[in-house]
Amino acid sequence: MPALSLQQLQLINFRSYKCLTWDCRPGLNIIFGPNAAGKTNLLEAIGYLALARSFRQQQDQQLLTWGANSFQVRGLCHSNGEKIELVINYQQHNKRLTINGNRNRLIELLGIFPVIYFGPDDLHLLKGGPAYRRHFLDREISMGDRLYCRNLQDYRRILFQRNLLLRAIKAGRGKEGELEPWDIQLLATGKAIREKRSCFLQSLAPRVAATYRDMAGGEELALIYRPGVASQEEWAERLKVGREREVQAGMTLWGPHRDDFTFTLDGHEARYFASQGQQRAIVLALKLAEARYYRELLHVMPVLLLDDVFSELDEAHQGALLELLAGADQAFLTTTEVGLLPARLIERSHLWELARGREPRLTSGPVEAQ
Repeated sequence: MPALSLQQLQLINFRSYKCLTWDCRPGLNIIFGPNAAGKTNLLEAIGYLALARSFRQQQDQQLLTWGANSFQVRGLCHSNGEKIELVINYQQHNKRLTINGNRNRLIELLGIFPVIYFGPDDLHLLKGGPAYRRHFLDREISMGDRLYCRNLQDYRRILFQRNLLLRAIKAGRGKEGELEPWDIQLLATGKAIREKRSCFLQSLAPRVAATYRDMAGGEELALIYRPGVASQEEWAERLKVGREREVQAGMTLWGPHRDDFTFTLDGHEARYFASQGQQRAIVLALKLAEARYYRELLHVMPVLLLDDVFSELDEAHQGALLELLAGADQAFLTTTEVGLLPARLIERSHLWELARGREPRLTSGPVEAQ
């Protein structure tokens, strides 16, 4: 299987880093340091190379170093022996991407440097609202499917224009008949999104169930897609007969922008019935299954970004994560205290000490490399 890794990361005015050049290592990299040292910011910058957006759902202007009006994220990657330079510049709400020195559209970035992120906030996948889960779907599917990303962009544009028209009709500046062409576009684009989301979750569901079964035994975990409408026909009918409701609301009430998915344990919805430990195990199973899914789809193992997660897992779940790490070409883990990590993980890792705003300092490498 082709290998994927980040060789060098350069940051200018990104979060807490005014200027940073970090020569990363293949294999396992443990970044340790106190709280507020910038550990999560490093993972966020690496993840930015995958999608040109933050996995923390922050707006780009919030990624700027205080007082700056632009930032740059540059990554030198190795993919199957080939060097690829990715540079993303942001300034005044505009982003520019270059790949090996050539200007490219942002969508061309997708699939070049796939990553899987796992952090404490991922518990929102169970406990949070539908918007968080939709964001997960859109982000993860887009990473391996540029057509999905285009459809998603088109859908959001159509939805925005349709909502403007609904508000105009409510204010007496438009007529309901004007909605028809927007309905046609919305249905066509939305259908492609719904089908891809359904396919993605159907592919992921058995992997998640098997992974959880291996970790927890006995309990059956299911991943269930809950679309905003049951079928394309029902959606078209609701748009037709529900126009008055939508006009009064000033927004589109049905469609993929109302989609959701849920987890069930032995038939019970996990967000309500699962313990804290079970919830962590479910999210871990999802991330492990996702990594394996993309390994098959993209024929490359994504780079793994693990933000202070080992301390939250029991020994059995740590073992499942260690098994995944053993098959990774590269992974980055953060922790406030190295001693909290399993000894067998430390022995295989490059250890990087981090102080706020400074470049990581290599303190030791894998035992077999010394």
